[in-house]
Order: sequence, then structure tokens, then C-alpha cells
Amino acid sequence: MKGIAILGATGGLGEAIALRLAKRAPVTIGYGRNKEKASAVVATIEKAGGTARIAPVDLRDAGSVAGFIDEAARSWSGLDAIVSATGPAIPLRPLSDVSDEDFRRIYDTDVFGSFNVLRHGAAALKKTGGGAIVLLLTTAVLRTLENDGMSGGPKTAVAALMKQVAREMGQHNIRCNGIAPGVIDAGIVHSSFEADHVAKAVITDCLNKTPLGRMGQPEDIAAAVDFLTSSDATYISGQVLAIDGGYSA
Repeated sequence: MKGIAILGATGGLGEAIALRLAKRAPVTIGYGRNKEKASAVVATIEKAGGTARIAPVDLRDAGSVAGFIDEAARSWSGLDAIVSATGPAIPLRPLSDVSDEDFRRIYDTDVFGSFNVLRHGAAALKKTGGGAIVLLLTTAVLRTLENDGMSGGPKTAVAALMKQVAREMGQHNIRCNGIAPGVIDAGIVHSSFEADHVAKAVITDCLNKTPLGRMGQPEDIAAAVDFLTSSDATYISGQVLAIDGGYSA
């Protein structure tokens, strides 16, 4: 059985994705700084009977991303899928209040980092007959949200890159899709509620405009990633799937 490479599995969404995918395939978990959390995720997977490894990776370094993906492919005699559940910390505020440093940092990590994942990931999958790439985006790529430009802007660029790869690499049996989460009970939602009144207002407004009227769960995202990387989704490519309780409708 081939494996699955997961970048960003130390966050709330990434962990749920790793635990779900590890039920059907061995996984390599890429971490940036939180080696301890990555090791804890592996321990949970192994306790449940799965197989997993960890490896460091810097999204902003093309060589690091290529090395991570290539090593994961060697570990499992190839890869069936690559999942990027990464995302830098973002300020929830008007664009006019975003610093030059934050703008460069976020676009460098999100856009250039995703470019590295797509470029080197597609090359690795091409070598072994194809596979699936799934990137986590945001519901803001489908419906603009006030004060959320540092999420919606770069992730919209990432969605464009994803669609480009889907068109160009389909001939090599490589599928590429994005998932656009809404307000999920994990990660930035928790930290931003405590950050400042603007951040709290952004999340509250999004939740108030969500038809289902509640937060989603990390497992909702994990289930969608599981589907898009499975044999049940072999004719789905170039799509952005909203998991947002109807917010983007």
C-alpha cells in the first residue's frame, strides 16, 4: 500500500485529517516547529493500529518541501495522496491595518508554500502513476468576509494554483482539489475569540450568517479530505468543496 504525506498535521484540522487517513494508509506527518505535537499524533495513530512517521518541513523552502515529499514517497514505496492543511497565523483586521511584514509573511507561507507543495507533489505523484492532492483553503475564497483579507486573499491565489495544476496534470492521473472550511471548532477560531474585538466580530458574523447555525467539527473536514483522496473521488478534480454549513451559499 502506498502512503499519504500530510503537511500541517499538528493543527486542529490537520490532526483530525491525519487520524482519519491513517486508518487506511500509512502517513508521513510534516511539521514546522512543533515536533512534540507531531510525535504525539504519531503515537495516537500507532496506538490505534496505524503506521506513521514524522519529518520536518519548511513550506517556504522549495528544497525542504521536495525533500519531505521524496522521503515520504521512499518510505511507503510511493504516495497515493498529498494533503496540505497548513496556514500561518493571520491578523483579522482591515487591509489598511495590515503591516508590510505580516502581508509578506502570509503570502510567502501560504502562496509560495502551496506552490512548492503543488510543484513537487505533482512531480512525485507523476512518477508512480498519479494520485490526489488536497489543499485546505477557506470559505472566504467563495464569499468575501470583512476584515478577513489576509485569509481570503492568499487562499484565493492558492485556489487558482490548485486549478492550474488540476488542468495541467490531469493527463498524468493527478487530481487536485481544495476544501474551503467555514467556522470550525478548532485552531484559529479558538485563538481569535480571545485575541481582540475585531477578530471576535469576524468569526461571530460568519457564524451568524451560516444557515446551519453552528460551528463545524474537525472531523467534518477530515471526512471530506478522506473522500477526495479515496477511490470514490477518481473523477473529481479542480474543485473547491465548501465545508461551511451553507455560509457560501
